[in-house]
Amino acid sequence: MQSRFRTRYGPLVAALFGALPAVVVAEPSPIVVTATRIAQNADQTLSSVTVITREDIERSQAASVAELLQGNAGINVASQGGSGKLTALYLRGTNPGHVTVLVDGIRMGSVTAGTVAWEFLPLEQIERIEISRGPNSALYGSEAIGGVIQIFTRRGEGPFRWGASATGGRYNTREVAADFSGSKDNNWVSARVARASTDGFDARQPTFEFGSLLDEPDDDGYKNSSASLRLGHRFSAGSELEFHGLHASGNTEFDSSFPYANEDDFVQQSLGMTLRTSLTEDSDLTVTLGRSLDERKSFRAGEPASTSRFDTERRVFSIQDDLQLSDSDSVSFGFDYHDDRVDGTTAYNETARDTRAIFAQYQKQTDQYSLLARLRPLDDEQFGRHTTGNIAGGYQLTRQLGLTASYGTAYKAPTFNDLYFPDFMGFPTSNPNLEPEQSDTIELGLTGKHALLDWDLRAYRTRIDNLIVLDSSYVPANLSTAQIDAIEASLSGSWLGWDSKLAATWLDGKDENTGNTLPRRARRSLRIDTDRQFGKSGLGASLIAQSTRFDDVANTKQVAGYGIVNLRASQQLSRKLKLQGRIDNVLDKDYQIVDTYNTAGRSLFLTLRYESGA
Repeated sequence: MQSRFRTRYGPLVAALFGALPAVVVAEPSPIVVTATRIAQNADQTLSSVTVITREDIERSQAASVAELLQGNAGINVASQGGSGKLTALYLRGTNPGHVTVLVDGIRMGSVTAGTVAWEFLPLEQIERIEISRGPNSALYGSEAIGGVIQIFTRRGEGPFRWGASATGGRYNTREVAADFSGSKDNNWVSARVARASTDGFDARQPTFEFGSLLDEPDDDGYKNSSASLRLGHRFSAGSELEFHGLHASGNTEFDSSFPYANEDDFVQQSLGMTLRTSLTEDSDLTVTLGRSLDERKSFRAGEPASTSRFDTERRVFSIQDDLQLSDSDSVSFGFDYHDDRVDGTTAYNETARDTRAIFAQYQKQTDQYSLLARLRPLDDEQFGRHTTGNIAGGYQLTRQLGLTASYGTAYKAPTFNDLYFPDFMGFPTSNPNLEPEQSDTIELGLTGKHALLDWDLRAYRTRIDNLIVLDSSYVPANLSTAQIDAIEASLSGSWLGWDSKLAATWLDGKDENTGNTLPRRARRSLRIDTDRQFGKSGLGASLIAQSTRFDDVANTKQVAGYGIVNLRASQQLSRKLKLQGRIDNVLDKDYQIVDTYNTAGRSLFLTLRYESGA
């Protein structure tokens, strides 16, 4: 695969990066919140972080969150059949349920399945995405074995303005969006709505499933209506109160054998309120209250009696105090509570579970070195007490070169499906005796900030004990131990006006009990993005390439590696009007990410954007 990759894409890689010896301007370090739960420059956090801004989103012209994240350092995304279809995200080689996902600080995800419906999150409503890699249970609790991804909705700033956009393209894809935002005095507001739909394509090739032939040669469509709202007020004393909400609902079609469901109606929702205030000159308090919904009604088209409903809710509350002890020392203390609830047509043996935790974090930052330590004792209603922690250090070898080292533990509580799903036809499908999965990770990092470029190199080993897998009777059990060894590299810079970024991952994940490779993780991944502005015109390209992977736990099905190229362009037609266009999969590559599931061919999309205050 490597020789074919070099032959086919080597010249393109060289062209994308242009003349390396040319003078380069490195970007300043962005501000991140997720890595430490307080605002810091990314290069001060000691964590491997990526920030994707609204400018990045619009420049990439990505059609979905999954497309935007695919190929970033440490990330594998497996989508089953196009827009709106089941999508799993593997962060640092861990399972899809080993990542904590937040929207404006509110924990998201299905309580029953234990994963987030990435395919339904509307990209049009998103202002920025922060990816914090590595064990983060000491700050965020269960699930954060691979890391944390936080999504921020769009916030109103500056003069009041409104905008609109319309997109159309292959597979009868259509999207319209409108927004109003701005701020005045001590108030701000941002309100946005969007509607997306596509006829799609046949999601799956003919195959055998559950002992029968699955063959539904039809287009599998998708519809998503979304809205977001953020409004806030800053009081005279400096305190801020903000409301934030995100809602998405619609329908997706997929292929399945009779009599199983082949359509879903869905709802994804996050609602919250955040209060920020200063107790003293050196003490900042943040209080967050909210809830998230993951609702899904599954049915077979034309078979009304087949409907099943899974509604899950997460209620969250957190309070955090950040205290600046000196110019170089700070501590954070907090309390987190979340209550998970299940409702629907399936009679689970248990339908609620709550978790309480306190946490403490210490940070020291000097010109020469950095230290971090955190601890989180947690009390789970079912599994009792569990403590996780992190310790990390950084040393500035030179003005341009930094060294980091860290160790952290994390855990993942079993899902409601793992624990409580009722028997099927008299056979057990769940295991109430499961124990939480536990992990420890050791990591070394080397970072550089030079006149030519910024770069980040990380090597880590993660070990997961009590890994939940299906036993010989297809019942979940704590049977396995997994070990993941990996190297991640990322770099960014601007060559001759071309803003370019590269992310590469080498990953080896094994089930130590069987020796098998963990499924649906590519051993090698590469992503290159490059863009340049020529006056009112813009050009850009992306290369995404991944090696072979196994599609099943037994390693009997192998999916071939692939490489695709996407091109994009933009033209500022007037001060307020912009035309954008992109061609995805320019070489019309026929490939799969998940065995038997189809992917899109060469596709052209056009977008017209209007901004009143531009």
